Amino acid sequence: MLLRHALFFVTALITAVPAAAETVHFVTEEFPPFSFSRGGIASGALPEIVNATCGLLQWHCEIEVLPWRRALQQAEDGEVDGIFTVIQSPARRKAFLITPMVVTSGYDFYTLRSNHFQFTQPDDLRGRQIGVYGPSGTSFVLQESLKNTPDVDIKLVTNNHRLLLMLNAGRFGEKGVVLLNRDVARHLIEHEYLYALRNAGHLTSISYGIGFSRKRVSPVKFQAFNRGLNTLRNNGQLATIVQRYGLQPAN
Repeated sequence: MLLRHALFFVTALITAVPAAAETVHFVTEEFPPFSFSRGGIASGALPEIVNATCGLLQWHCEIEVLPWRRALQQAEDGEVDGIFTVIQSPARRKAFLITPMVVTSGYDFYTLRSNHFQFTQPDDLRGRQIGVYGPSGTSFVLQESLKNTPDVDIKLVTNNHRLLLMLNAGRFGEKGVVLLNRDVARHLIEHEYLYALRNAGHLTSISYGIGFSRKRVSPVKFQAFNRGLNTLRNNGQLATIVQRYGLQPAN
């Protein structure tokens, strides 16, 4: 009888303890207003979306802000579960399961106000040096756009902040231009008071999603996250988060 009561008590304790929450580790980069570190905490539109989705799923999600190359390497090697922001490109699709796009933006050219360059077609860039953050989705799109345009010197810079500071200091020469995400440019120009710079034309629209490592995350787990993300989309929470940062939700 005592043994039966002891077994009943142990069984009750086991069933009363909730199952351990799913732990998911994401990495991202300094890419304001999409993602950035504030007081050591990942902030911005994409971290809010990820955290809200994880809350719905009752997952424990960690988000670490790293230099992009390190973040990408860790995600590609399967050292972490997920990464953002991610575009739809062959290299990204090979390495990651990618959610439906969550936010839409664009890649625009920027110059000094003293430079009268205005982009209308790729041939306008002949004979120019173009600064771009890379290797990244932005540099991939630029290189694809200029496949048939000769005499263009593309200079990769390790982050967007440095890229705009270099442009502002005249480091790309008299004819120099840079390409970067227009929402990132808006944020940095406003926060760094870089009002000597101006928009010099639109290259293309771009959308971003969240990537999950094919080496680490099962399709079942990926689809569970997608269902949570879809719930946020349907109840309007995703659009509310995105618009709070001055961004546009993806269709």
